[in-house]
Amino acid sequence: MLEFSEQFGELVPKQDGLEPVGKPVPQPDNTTASEPQLKEGVASVPEEKEKIQLSKPSKELAKRLLTQVGFKDRLIGYKMTPMQGNLEESIYSFKDANEFLWFDFGEFGVKSSGSIGYIDPIKLEKWIFEVFGDKELAEAIGKKTKESNNYKERLEAIKPLVEQRLKQCWEIIGEKTEA
Repeated sequence: MLEFSEQFGELVPKQDGLEPVGKPVPQPDNTTASEPQLKEGVASVPEEKEKIQLSKPSKELAKRLLTQVGFKDRLIGYKMTPMQGNLEESIYSFKDANEFLWFDFGEFGVKSSGSIGYIDPIKLEKWIFEVFGDKELAEAIGKKTKESNNYKERLEAIKPLVEQRLKQCWEIIGEKTEA
């Protein structure tokens, strides 16, 4: 026959050799149950992701990256807003792609008033490699895409690479020097 004991105002079955269900886990005297316990030798600082420094592109590559492409080579992005939904936009230049990459929380957050300039990172990587021939930047974008878990993290990892390459191109061509 089962025996019951009263613990924490509830009837809990007694089991030989086992602790009663609901028994609190003992905590060290100087901490509370809600504080995380760190093991020795474990760092509490979040892991920093590797920053990629791109090599300078050739003058020919810089010129290609700073020109507009034709209709069949365009990239499709989506302006995402809560009120209007997803609006498709054609992107005809590397500079326009850089300007299109944004994540705006808005006054009340993305769910209510923010917007996102969405370009599929895999399509961006492929576009940069196949249309412009920038293998190094495409591989860097691919690497950063795999390291990230969501679009905001991917954007925060990819945008500096795109801006870095754009700035390098402007320096080589001798034009505008800001991203």
